[in-house]
Amino acid sequence: MKAAREVSCASALNRCGIPGMDWCVNPYVGCTHACVYCYASFMKRFTGHDEPWGTFVEAKANLPAVLARQAARASGTVMLASVTDAWQPAESVHGLTRAALKAIAGTGLAPRVLTKSDLVVRDLDLLRSFGGLLGDSTASVGFTVTTLDDRLARVLEPGAAPPSRRLAALSRLAAAGIRTWVFVAPILPGLTDDPDAIAAIASAARSRGAAEVEFDPMNFYPGAVAAVRRVAEAAGPGPAAAFRAAALVPSEWRERIRALASEAIGDGGA
Repeated sequence: MKAAREVSCASALNRCGIPGMDWCVNPYVGCTHACVYCYASFMKRFTGHDEPWGTFVEAKANLPAVLARQAARASGTVMLASVTDAWQPAESVHGLTRAALKAIAGTGLAPRVLTKSDLVVRDLDLLRSFGGLLGDSTASVGFTVTTLDDRLARVLEPGAAPPSRRLAALSRLAAAGIRTWVFVAPILPGLTDDPDAIAAIASAARSRGAAEVEFDPMNFYPGAVAAVRRVAEAAGPGPAAAFRAAALVPSEWRERIRALASEAIGDGGA
């Protein structure tokens, strides 16, 4: 992985509208995981880039220093990250996320991680340093797992670590006392919406120590619809037909999948 272009940020710790999160930190602009369904692609219009979303990344070089100043006056939960993956390949070069964890250690902030990268295991020492009153970690790490099929994941999330590596990382973190969870999202019509496949992800997550499994059916954002439709059509007539049917009445499909997923996940679900 070559170094990303470095930029500066005016603020590192920003208010977050995601339920349960007070703040968010996004060490990078853009993300090279290049997930075909990425909801954050709307951010491209704020970047000045002409390249397709998923093909560029910028590193906020001054983020650790800015964050250290802001974190000294803040408390609550902080999400790493909301519109990028804080442990994407560029992190192995720039280390901004690790520096961000160091900046909030010892403050009133508790990190909440959601990633598709097993690089997060590198920072186990820092994650464990966020200790609670009983000595347990107040940090939590979630892994997005869309499918257990590494080959399908290479199509859907070509720049991300394979699901098998994410689950191995989850197991290591859970064994070390970090609260871990799995986000089965987005569930994609015709591709990953089989109840048995969803149940298999939940089972694999629990067997590796995940405390919780949550799920979310695909939202039919215009940009995501075109990209996912192409993948479904390439997968064959069955997936293509299933996607078209879901796209006709997306609200009905989402409700049906929520019911199926709740049944498949059972007591371990959201």
